[in-house]
Amino acid sequence: MIYTVTTNPNIDYYMNLSAPMAVGGINRSVHELFAPGGKGINVSLMLQTLGRESCVLGYLAGPIGRMLEALMEDTGCRCRWFWLQSGQTRINTKINTSPETAFNAAGPALDEAAVAALCAFLRTLQPDDQLVISGNLQKSPAGAFSALLAAAQDAGVSAIVDTSGPALREALAFRPLLIKPNSDELGELFGQSAGTSDAIIALAQKAQAQGARNVLVSMGAGGALLLAESGDLYRASLCSTQPVISTVGAGDSVTAGFLAGLLDTGDYEAALRLGVACGSATAYSECLAGRDKIDEVLRSVIVRRL
Repeated sequence: MIYTVTTNPNIDYYMNLSAPMAVGGINRSVHELFAPGGKGINVSLMLQTLGRESCVLGYLAGPIGRMLEALMEDTGCRCRWFWLQSGQTRINTKINTSPETAFNAAGPALDEAAVAALCAFLRTLQPDDQLVISGNLQKSPAGAFSALLAAAQDAGVSAIVDTSGPALREALAFRPLLIKPNSDELGELFGQSAGTSDAIIALAQKAQAQGARNVLVSMGAGGALLLAESGDLYRASLCSTQPVISTVGAGDSVTAGFLAGLLDTGDYEAALRLGVACGSATAYSECLAGRDKIDEVLRSVIVRRL
């Protein structure tokens, strides 16, 4: 089973404007949409689109948590929720116009008991399970991210990690199966510029030397670069592009596509190709991409070995 962890899930409220946002004025939306949100949730929903079953693990709180629970039930995706005694699950507002703008709420705090409950569940996983831990544990006890990775390690599971900053630095010590920073996050990890392909490759090799088994760097319109555990380097790009509607969930779609592709084929090149197709298709969609859009974009993805 694939498990995805979303420690701070949310409801995404999409507002689509017909004109650029007027700061300080009235903005009228021409179309609105509520959708489940949170990095791990996005991964699970994309895996479902790709025909892969998974289970969402995450924390919920308050009436908004009940709304999110109902939205996830409607998707048919399996979930295992951990309910918090205080706080409120967050609503994030996404303004789809040019420039794209997002308002992300803080969400509820996690205490040691909440972290311990999730760790206890992670220790029940089996070595052939897959685990994706996405996002940061803001408003949580010190060492919480490491505690989750340690619990997974106790179960014999090497996690796929999509996070940034101190949490990403912590993750390297647990030899994650894969890390998926974007180029800015990779540069931030080492306090260096990641403005060129050569710089990204050098930093990916540094991350691998410090513990990451595979390093997948998403580069937006520039595609993605993969440094495989074998040392092989792959670069994915698109031979044709479409207008970007929303980048929300695009990076999570890359993670889901790569994991699904790797499980289906065992081939890094095929996995990278599907990952970039999923990420790009989501960027070209109002929210997470559907299968038809992914298949359309897949035809334009080119992968070459460096």
